[in-house]
Amino acid sequence: MLALAALAAVACASLALYAYYSLSYWSRRGIPQIPKAVFPFGHIWRTVLFQQSFGEECSGLYDKVPASAPLAGAYFFTNPAVVVSDPDLIKKMLVKDFHHFHDRGLYINEDVDPLSGHLFLMPGESWRLLSNKLSPTFTSGKMKLMFPIMEQCARELAEVLDGGPGETEFRDLSARFTTDVIASCAFGLEVHSLRNPDEEFRYWSKRLVSPTIVESLVASFCNMFPKIANIFRIHSVPTDVDTYFTNLVKDTMNYRDSHKMSSGDFLQLLMNLRDDQKKAEEDQQKLAGSKDMKLNTGQLAAQCSVFFLAGFETSSTTMSFALHELALNPDIQKNLQQEIDETTRKSNGKLTYDDVMTMPYLDKVVSETLRKYPPVPVLNREVTQKYQVPDTAWLLEKGTSVIMPVLALHYDPQYFPQPQRFDPERFSEEQKNSSHDFVYLPFGDGPRICIGMRFGLMQTKIGLASLLSRYNMETCSRTVKELKMDPLSFILNPTSGMWLRYVPSTQEA
Repeated sequence: MLALAALAAVACASLALYAYYSLSYWSRRGIPQIPKAVFPFGHIWRTVLFQQSFGEECSGLYDKVPASAPLAGAYFFTNPAVVVSDPDLIKKMLVKDFHHFHDRGLYINEDVDPLSGHLFLMPGESWRLLSNKLSPTFTSGKMKLMFPIMEQCARELAEVLDGGPGETEFRDLSARFTTDVIASCAFGLEVHSLRNPDEEFRYWSKRLVSPTIVESLVASFCNMFPKIANIFRIHSVPTDVDTYFTNLVKDTMNYRDSHKMSSGDFLQLLMNLRDDQKKAEEDQQKLAGSKDMKLNTGQLAAQCSVFFLAGFETSSTTMSFALHELALNPDIQKNLQQEIDETTRKSNGKLTYDDVMTMPYLDKVVSETLRKYPPVPVLNREVTQKYQVPDTAWLLEKGTSVIMPVLALHYDPQYFPQPQRFDPERFSEEQKNSSHDFVYLPFGDGPRICIGMRFGLMQTKIGLASLLSRYNMETCSRTVKELKMDPLSFILNPTSGMWLRYVPSTQEA
């Protein structure tokens, strides 16, 4: 018994020493440390216990960074991280000193999870090579080719409301709209989930973006401890989801190859890259020291899946948040509808790509929605080379996580007075020119800015324009004015849904 007691005492003492040593990493280096880390969760215990979303947790950490410091140390479990609060330092990290921060430090294992091999997660040189290949597919010219498909989906979006008036949950409706858009633009499929919510592609889309609690915990573990996940070859993407999307891409490519078919969707652009790659292989071999990335089927499927993830979830949440705010602010809604109606009349009742992308007030409304509800509330980076924080003696070691709390910046009253108020005029040219560039980051910035930004904005704007040209949005008995975010979702996502009443714009409420 004495031996067991002694062993237990030694174990407890060792654990206490480990906890103290782990959670004093920053103070030992002379860097300000955010207080109240809880072993073994560090500063994210509310997220681990499903009390708060990760974005909201990091927003709270931002508020605890000393006013005199550009950053402060924190702990994600026992892993050291820094929370950056100074927009000038964020700008340096994302742009000027990008070579120190070009990786995200998240889990990627293409052998175990083919769908993880996409642009968002790719590190270093692999990211650069793949980015060079994919960037040309998101030019304004390519977007114009996809616009007719999107406009057709937007018309169907307004039609499924059957003329109204009525009430519906716009979070789900927006998600079905973006599902149809991405299915058509990325995979070349007509799924019509707006009219058929139980359609197969819609089912697997929900599986991809809405994992179970266990699947979420596994994915979170993989991203927090990527080295351990790699050793044990853990699946961060559910295998059934991985199999479905990989087979979908493979079967579609095989069908097009065998029937010599071509389309204007994203998958076809990837297939063209694949074909161009095959033709260039001999020339590449002759160029000493040349580097290229060969896109295999798994990587093609991964790019389609991230196109879906980035375009589906972010755009659908932005649309539904915008409608929610417009219902709460009828004067703003009226101003926007006037702009849409005037633009539609000039275009003989049919909006063009240029119409949608150049409506100034629509752009302000969407920009303000992205300020209040940034779909990606945190930008994360990993130190890839030892970095001395400018104007300090502080050194960040290689492998350190870097957190830039976008949500917190968007709600900082020194940059956005009365941040809870929905005010599209924050994005007037005058106000934009007088504000710091790096306090508004809904798509990130620098070389790793979201390359699908133009596509996401396009489908959000055409969806809103289509609905608001026909309907007024109003609150109803099921409208929740103070939205609570889902603690299981990395993307800001309300737990209550988004219930609103819609009334034909020619009819009085």
